[in-house]
Amino acid sequence: MRGVRVLVVVAAVSAATVGGCSDKSAAATPDAAAVLQNRLQDADAGARASEALEDTAMPASSGDDLDTRMRHLLEAISQDNPDLASDALFPRDAYVATRDSSDPQKLWDKKVSGGFRRAVERLHKRTKGAARARFVSFELGHSIVQITPKKRDFKKPLWRVKHSKLSFTIDGKARHLDIPEMIAWRGAWYVTRLR
Repeated sequence: MRGVRVLVVVAAVSAATVGGCSDKSAAATPDAAAVLQNRLQDADAGARASEALEDTAMPASSGDDLDTRMRHLLEAISQDNPDLASDALFPRDAYVATRDSSDPQKLWDKKVSGGFRRAVERLHKRTKGAARARFVSFELGHSIVQITPKKRDFKKPLWRVKHSKLSFTIDGKARHLDIPEMIAWRGAWYVTRLR
């Protein structure tokens, strides 16, 4: 019985193949425009997925780029000039792209940038001899967590770390600054709260 089934299947496949070869008009040719459109959609979906992965990529906990930006932060505090550390501050474009808010630009100006500027000024005033501060090292905090997207907060699963430590010296005395919060964007850590 099993041999008969195999013969019937082989005969059916052979008949379909022979019939398909003899009637070329019945064979459907793929529409070139549809094929191109499908490929473009696949590429666009791949690019969006890649961009999302890039936006939320987990950065290294140390590196020359991070140390350089933290040096700039210390320079900004020592010279009472927040503009010197603009590369250490969470970027406005990133905030606008990731924050669930009716006006994320205004919120960034007020909360992130405004708070950062006030904190730099306050730290300069409170740190005796701040103008003579020398960078020693930067240590990323140990409690790295991924943000759960939710309303009125971040809408992407970015990485957040609290209590990072910027070490420096003033006249040979070791000092440190606790950075309350940093958030990762496109493979780099940025300050979101300084005080």
